[in-house]
Amino acid sequence: MNEVETFEAFGAAAVEEILVRQPVMASSLGDHRFDGRLDDLRPAALDEERKAITARLAELHQWDDVELPIGHRVDAEVLSVRLRDRLFDIEEGGEYTWNPLVANPGTALYLLLARDYAPLPNRLRSAGSRLREIPEQLLVARATLHDMPRVHVETAIGQFGGTLGLLEDIARELADLPDLRRHVEPALDAARSALNDHVAWL
Repeated sequence: MNEVETFEAFGAAAVEEILVRQPVMASSLGDHRFDGRLDDLRPAALDEERKAITARLAELHQWDDVELPIGHRVDAEVLSVRLRDRLFDIEEGGEYTWNPLVANPGTALYLLLARDYAPLPNRLRSAGSRLREIPEQLLVARATLHDMPRVHVETAIGQFGGTLGLLEDIARELADLPDLRRHVEPALDAARSALNDHVAWL
């Protein structure tokens, strides 16, 4: 491969890593390969992501002195900014340590219900997979959060209430799909219980 092709392959691989590690963002961008997953906020997962981003940024520097086409140079800068912003959030900003809204799975579920990108049963299966991850994600959040500003806590309580409403929307959609309901309802019940516990904790 020539230098342009090598850069394109590097950029595609770096973007793929971003989407794999941030499945809710992927869903929002129309990439539905990871619709059954929530973002992994465990400290070990974030540390692994930090190392991967650091490695990608080091690789990106090799293109600083390469005469790439202008469009590719813009792509390199956009990618660099995106990676550095994410690295800062993990290392310094740490919004997931003080903002309880970060762990709210409402957007992750809403994206599956509101967009008619696939047949409803397919989207509900993905929702079921995300529902199954909610209890652990909220446990991780409670172990990580500290020094939360009051306004964020109050806002989160209201928004988590909205997420509980989304669960009832899912339950209504499942009413006419008995086979799927039997598959998804246990996850729905566990997620409802976990969300209620989390709201009480907040």
